Amino acid sequence: MATGADALCQSLEACGVECVFGLPGTQSVPLYEGLRRSRIRSVLATHELSASFMANGYHRASGRLAALFTIQGPGFTYALAGLAEARHDSAALVYLVGRGDSARPFSFQALDQRSMAAPVVKGILSVERAGEIPARIREACDLALGGEPGPVMVEWSAEALTAPAPAEGPGTPPARRAPPPSRAAVEAACGFLAAARRPLLVVGLGAAGAARAVLRLAEALGAPVVTSTSGRGVVPEDHPLSVGFDSARCDTGVLNELVAASDAVLVLGCKLTAAGTADFALRLPEASLVRVDASPEVLESGYPARYPVHGAVEDVVEDLVAAAGRRARGGWDRAEIAGWRRRLRGSGPVEPEPRLHGVSPPSAEAFFGALRRALPRDGILVLDSGLHQTLARRHFEVLSPRGLLLPSDFQSMGFALPAAIGARLAAPERPAVALLGDGGLRMSGMEILTAVRERLALTVVVFNDGYLNRIRLQQLARYGSEMSVDIPGADLETFAAAVGAEYAALENGDAAETLARAIGSGGVTLVEVRVGDSPAVRWAGAKGKVRAAARRALGPTALERLKRVLRRGRMARR
Repeated sequence: MATGADALCQSLEACGVECVFGLPGTQSVPLYEGLRRSRIRSVLATHELSASFMANGYHRASGRLAALFTIQGPGFTYALAGLAEARHDSAALVYLVGRGDSARPFSFQALDQRSMAAPVVKGILSVERAGEIPARIREACDLALGGEPGPVMVEWSAEALTAPAPAEGPGTPPARRAPPPSRAAVEAACGFLAAARRPLLVVGLGAAGAARAVLRLAEALGAPVVTSTSGRGVVPEDHPLSVGFDSARCDTGVLNELVAASDAVLVLGCKLTAAGTADFALRLPEASLVRVDASPEVLESGYPARYPVHGAVEDVVEDLVAAAGRRARGGWDRAEIAGWRRRLRGSGPVEPEPRLHGVSPPSAEAFFGALRRALPRDGILVLDSGLHQTLARRHFEVLSPRGLLLPSDFQSMGFALPAAIGARLAAPERPAVALLGDGGLRMSGMEILTAVRERLALTVVVFNDGYLNRIRLQQLARYGSEMSVDIPGADLETFAAAVGAEYAALENGDAAETLARAIGSGGVTLVEVRVGDSPAVRWAGAKGKVRAAARRALGPTALERLKRVLRRGRMARR
């Protein structure tokens, strides 16, 4: 007789779930017995936080649904940050968790999980009896994938897992991302676009499933293309229409000038969050704005549009391509778009960058050029939170959809390595590189054991500088001193051997060749990049000391007045 645990796993299979991440516990032993009898691949992480990041990476690399299993109590609380990351970055996953006995005081591992999880999930469902399982799992999968993708939590009772249950039949239809769009809304948007002379495309991760059609649309319009950070690569960044915007390397003021020079702005599958708009510095006039999004909440927030279209980009883009074909020629030319690209690329913040050893010249630009040459066009670069992320976003060109995964809107450290494991399992045909700092390695480095056990081909590049360097540089720039950011240097070669990975270091040879060997090795390779202070970093620290001394001598109010006087003088000279 099948149990509720069997029915739960069969229901996940029927919804297309192929991979579960998590850790078993006493309360979930029946669930893992059902998993053993299913066709779903179970990936054992070192802890629940990493498991939740793996599920994030799985969806972000493929658009498919992953599942996360934990016990209640400590397993639940470990997973919360990963659920928040999934909610902020629109990653669909179904989280299955046990429910403790909260009715009796001092019950073991009892928490009000529903109240704690409510702000970071799309919805919370309960399974009280085995017979409810198929309907609840289908509802959870539909909710996770529908509209804006996100995490959905399902609490199960112990009785539901062990009681007899009917088997789930095959053939459950796949969930739609959004209902069919209103024809009137689509036609209005298409009419506005067809009349535009100088349209601009803003493309987010929600357009990744229609990347080829979006590229055809851009070419039919002859329009420059801007992407959100997580949408980079939907239009390859070496395409002449891509202006290559990222707030880490471009001035949003210049982008606002490009918007002002446009008579229609078409935003496809992009939430326009604080992270994607340089803290809402991006200006998009409502009168010229068309937005297409699977989420009505996204359409109603932040940037109201004259022509909002509630629907998946996949369901609308062909109509937009047809409208583009009806436009009169004229407007942008390729030389003008190339000029905007040069302006944007040359407009970014002038920030000191460290010295990267083993590349020539020893710069971030040279390293990321070497990495780009080593990684195939369809390869995936997965980033953590830290200085390396800023450098990657500034210098790395993304050439394929879902080719750059990072904790964009929540910025959790420890994300890169487990998310890269999830990405490799979701898209085994695409090479993947996890890039993280030595601080991030300390948070999730033991997941290399997971990658080795799962026999994945994965390259883990570690920027080893002995600091939490992003925060350190901020401290130096402001105060000329540092505090609680130095971390002991690690022997990464010994660590790699201990966890069963190959090791390589960038030396004075060809960095691209070293990276290409690691990427093509067929196993797990840890590549160490030693990072040190450049003259620009040391000069920034010296200037920070001067600022701190002036602040102490003059007081913050007087110093701000002096800055305003100097700024007015510079403006007058212009």
